[in-house]
This record gives sequence, structure tokens and C-alpha cells, in this order.
Amino acid sequence: MVRGLLALSIFGILVCQAHGQAALSVTPAYAVITDEAPFGAFTLHNAGTEGVEVTISARYGAIASTDSTTAVVLDEAGQLGDLARHLTFFPDRCILPAGGEQVVRYRIHATPEGGHITLMHFAMQERGAIVDGQVPAVATGLSIVYNLVAPLVYLQGNGIPNLTARVLKGTSNALHLYLESHSPWPFLGGIRVLQDGEQLGRAEAAVYTTRLVQVPISLDPDKRRIQLQFDTAYTGLPRSIQRVLRVPASIELTW
Repeated sequence: MVRGLLALSIFGILVCQAHGQAALSVTPAYAVITDEAPFGAFTLHNAGTEGVEVTISARYGAIASTDSTTAVVLDEAGQLGDLARHLTFFPDRCILPAGGEQVVRYRIHATPEGGHITLMHFAMQERGAIVDGQVPAVATGLSIVYNLVAPLVYLQGNGIPNLTARVLKGTSNALHLYLESHSPWPFLGGIRVLQDGEQLGRAEAAVYTTRLVQVPISLDPDKRRIQLQFDTAYTGLPRSIQRVLRVPASIELTW
């Protein structure tokens, strides 16, 4: 298992700024496509004041959690297939001037049935400024690389995600859950917490393998039994994709 040292905020915003000069953004922050339209595109934008070189690559992996952290995990993604083996994209490198944009188009080729994932890596390289009096050989070797990651998920067919969950911690205003996927179908959507049929709170999550989820709620400390119900409403997910997703069975929890 290889874990990337990336802050989770990068996944949601996908904006990287270096020294106020180069500022790279990638949209969308993630993509889910199906066999009905097995293609799409990411758009890179440099909102900074300096040009930047970007190298694009795809690698099998997922965003996953332990009991305490969430990070990029490379070279494994549970039961999800390796989409990098079935993916072509163009270009794999570009130079973005200040204010410039670049569309990176991709297409999926034939895959087995099930869910597949790859992490699109957008590596922005910026040369360090040369300081007066610096040894030239050292100055020319200075460079800084910033990496943005966008999950690309492909669904061949449609199946039902199989999730299990446990409560890590419950407070008066939040419920900390640990969810784990046990099928080749990812879950993207809402997790609703109910008690005696009343919804106490809801949070959104993408569960590829394992995921920590914090649900803002108002818990009755005297009641230790809840139910988790799921939906397919997920921020940024097109309705055309929401319609083909299936929801896991509800989960009863006692802690």
C-alpha cells in the first residue's frame, strides 16, 4: 500500500497555488461516467501570473480511510477494477500560460462488468527563482512539483453497493461513522441517520473502499439505536448518473 501525502481539501477544491505566481485548478473535481457515454474531459486553468508546465497521468488507486485519517491510496482500490488499463487521454503534458486553459479529453475502452477507478494526477512543475550569488549548477536544479488528484470512476452495467458501517464515536452534535465497501460497485451519495423513523442528519460521501464520515446530528444520548439510509444525491453528480446508481440496503446500528 502506498499512501500519498495530500491534504483532503485538495480533493474537493482541486486548486493549487505556488508563491502567488502559478495557480492551477482542475474541473470537475471528480468524474463518474457509464458505458452509455464512455468519454469526458477535465479542464485545467492557470489563474496565476506565471506560466506552468503540467504533466498528466492516470494511476490505479482510491481515496480511502483508516479509523483516524483519509488519504490517497495507490495501487489498490478494493474490489473496484483498474480503469487505468482501459483509459486513453490527451494530452499527457501541456504548458499553460498565465490565464490559460487546457482541455484534457479521455475515453474508456471495453471493461468487464462492475465499477472501475483511476486517479488522474495533474502535476504542476514550477522552477524556483534564482537568487543572486547562487551557484548556477544548484539554481538550475531547483524545481517544485505540486500534484492534484481527481478520481475518475467508470460503471459498466449497474449493481448494488454493499456497505457495512460502525460507529466510531457519537457526541451530542455529531456521529462519526466508518463505512466499508464489499462489492465492485462504489457508493456516491447521501447517508441519512434516522432514530425512531425521524431523520437526525445527513452527510455525503464517496465510498470506494473505506471512508470516514461525520454526520452533523442532534443525538438523544439515552437512545443507542440508529438506522442508516442511503440516497444517490451527491454534490456535482449529474442527474443522468444519479438515475443509474443503486442504493445499498439500510443498516441498523447499536453502540
